[in-house]
Amino acid sequence: MVSEMTPTKKLYSFWIDPQHLEGLKAVKERDGILPSEQIRRALADWLVRKGVLAKPRRPRTRRRRT
Repeated sequence: MVSEMTPTKKLYSFWIDPQHLEGLKAVKERDGILPSEQIRRALADWLVRKGVLAKPRRPRTRRRRT
């Protein structure tokens, strides 16, 4: 079986400290978020704070009139 990958993503490999790995595992157990997704979110946030990426826009919600 061939897995489909998004062609715009690139595979990277890097070392991670044991305490960071334990933290990622704890969040996965608590929130169900895979470590790879946690790392992607943290990296995106860090790049926004560094001013390299634009802050993602939130979808607009319709306000109800009462």
